[in-house]
Amino acid sequence: MLPLGLGALLVAAAPAGANDAAVPGKPTTTTSRQGGALFKIQRAGHSAYVFGTIHVGRADFYPLDGKVLQALQHSSCIALEIDPNNAQALAPLMAKYGVYADGKPHQKDLPAALQKDLGALLEKYGVTPASVANLKPWLLATVLGISEYTSQGYLPQYGVDTNLANFAKSSNKRLVELETPEQQLSLLGSLSDSEQIQFLQDSVDEIQDPVKAQRSLQLITLWRNGDTDGLAAMLAEMTGEDTFTGRFVQRALLDGRNPGLADGIDKLTNASPDAFVGVGMLHLVGANSVLTLLQQRGYTVQRVY
Repeated sequence: MLPLGLGALLVAAAPAGANDAAVPGKPTTTTSRQGGALFKIQRAGHSAYVFGTIHVGRADFYPLDGKVLQALQHSSCIALEIDPNNAQALAPLMAKYGVYADGKPHQKDLPAALQKDLGALLEKYGVTPASVANLKPWLLATVLGISEYTSQGYLPQYGVDTNLANFAKSSNKRLVELETPEQQLSLLGSLSDSEQIQFLQDSVDEIQDPVKAQRSLQLITLWRNGDTDGLAAMLAEMTGEDTFTGRFVQRALLDGRNPGLADGIDKLTNASPDAFVGVGMLHLVGANSVLTLLQQRGYTVQRVY
C-alpha cells in the first residue's frame, strides 16, 4: 500500500460521501497525545511552522494538541501538499490518470492468481467488482489501501490534511498548495502497465501478509506518538525491501518530491510570516527529509511538539 505519510492520494481516491470531517479544534474524545510532530523553522528573521500529517484518521485524533492549534490560529496562511477538498480539480485528473479511457473492464488482463486475490479482497471490503472494473491497477491498489484502513477504523475524512483544509476555510485563512494535483496523480498514472500491476501485487501481498499489514497500522501508532525515530526506521525498512513499491517510494515519493516541497516551504516562509505547513509525516524523517533539506539551506529547525 502507498504509505500514509507520503501523499494525499488516499484522500483523492476516498469513497464518495466520505466528507463529514471534524475540524482541528472541534472537541471530541481525546487521549493523552493527539498525534503528529510540529517544528518551527527559522532563517534570517523569517519563520514558519511545519507539521507532519497523516492522510487517514479517527474522530479522536481531534482536537489537535494545543501547541498545534495555537500555531494554526496565529498563522498567516496554511499550506498543504494539495487541497484534498478540491474535487473540481481532482475528479478529471483521477479520470485521466486512474481510469481506462475505453471504459471497459481490464481486470481480466491481470495475472490469474492476482485476479483471484483481488476478488477475495474486494468481497472482504464489500466493494462490487463492477464499481472498480475500469480502474487502472495503481488506483485499484489505492482503493484497497483505503478499504483496509477503513476496515480498521481509520477513515479518509478524518485525515489531518483534510481537516487542516477545513480549518483554513472556516477561519478564512489562505490555503496554499505546495504541489499540484496533477504532479501527485501523474506519479502513479504515468507508470507502465507492468509497473502498475506490480504495484497492485505488492499492495495485495502487504494486506495479506500479517506482519506487513500490522506494520502499516503501526505507522499510525508512531504518528500518534510523534515518534520520528521510529517512523524513520520504518521508512528505511520499507524502502530497503526488494519490491517495486519500496523502490518507487524512495525514487519518486521521497527523492522526487522532497526537494520540491522544500522549495515551496522556503518560498512561502520568505513571503508569508508565520505560515503553517502540513505535509505527510514521512516527508519529515530520514536522511534526505524536507527538514534536512531546509537545514542545508540555512534554516534552524526546532521541534515544538
